[in-house]
Amino acid sequence: MKVKIIKILCVICVFSVNLSAQDLKDKVTQLFSDKDFTEYLTPLSKAFGASLGSAYSFNAETHKFPHFDLGINYLTVPIKKGKKYFDGDSARSATVFGPSDNLASQTKGLNIDVFEIPVLQLSLGIGDNTNLLLRYSDWKSKKMGKIKVYGAGVKYELENLFSISPIPFNIGVLAIYQKYKVDDYIEGALFGMNLIVSKELHFIPIEIYGGVGYLNNITNIDNPQGTEDISISIPGLEEVRYHLGANFAVMFFRVSAETTFGDYKSLSAGLHFSL
Repeated sequence: MKVKIIKILCVICVFSVNLSAQDLKDKVTQLFSDKDFTEYLTPLSKAFGASLGSAYSFNAETHKFPHFDLGINYLTVPIKKGKKYFDGDSARSATVFGPSDNLASQTKGLNIDVFEIPVLQLSLGIGDNTNLLLRYSDWKSKKMGKIKVYGAGVKYELENLFSISPIPFNIGVLAIYQKYKVDDYIEGALFGMNLIVSKELHFIPIEIYGGVGYLNNITNIDNPQGTEDISISIPGLEEVRYHLGANFAVMFFRVSAETTFGDYKSLSAGLHFSL
């Protein structure tokens, strides 16, 4: 039964939306040498940071060895109107998320309202109040192309620090490093650290959690045509972010939802099998 559940989760996470999506690659190829290239792609780099910088864990507690939870987090970043444009030299121009019919300038966007990535996530107890966290995604976006995500982190529950004077909630710290790719010409890295506080409400089967964290990511973009050995670095997020969420358990499963606040707000939902 366990093997079947794991196989189903993997199949759901590794899914394909559209096998012929090349819209983003075409835009990057067209604008690679343009002076506004960085402004055009910066919202994409920040959206990667905001999405992958969320839903690391749905509570502050850690699993005892060899217990674990395995599931899917669906990460989304709503794109505000202000992130769809930038002020060019001669006119208001569309960013990568802007409209595809922007007649005021030569730049055209992909007309994206929500940036989204599903990730498969494993949290494994390895002893001493410590969890190993692993993340993976491999899917194809209709407008962006093939996206891959790899990540690893560690969560530590600060239970022993409060053994003399117990506190009515759990506290944990988490650090994670992730890499992401789009096809073979975009590659980025993200580092995040979080302080997590959670409390289980015994009168209803819900656990609430929240916290604060630091996030830093950067994205490097090569010329898709491969005619120049040049890589352009696009700044991502470098900020303190806050998150608030809740989860509830149904037998061996947990359903979670989280909101993360920052320059780019993110929303996520997850379904996890815990044992």
